[in-house]
Amino acid sequence: MTEIKNNHGGSRAGAGRKTKYEKTVVLRVPEKYRSAIKALIEHLDQSETIDKHYMAATSEPVFIRSLQDKPQQVTFTVSPLKKS
Repeated sequence: MTEIKNNHGGSRAGAGRKTKYEKTVVLRVPEKYRSAIKALIEHLDQSETIDKHYMAATSEPVFIRSLQDKPQQVTFTVSPLKKS
């Protein structure tokens, strides 16, 4: 008996979900910091057009607990670089 091979299934070049970023990496972070990391990425995406014509943009506060379980408030600020 001859085996019939078909082209269904398996990995294909270019298959899979595309990202809006140039290059991504996998990074293991403590679960407690997950919301802060997501908020940082969201804030960076929202403030990507900030340049010398805009003022600094500060994020809404994110409330997390430290690894020692202490409450903390985190904010992110994106500001344009001043050329000298």
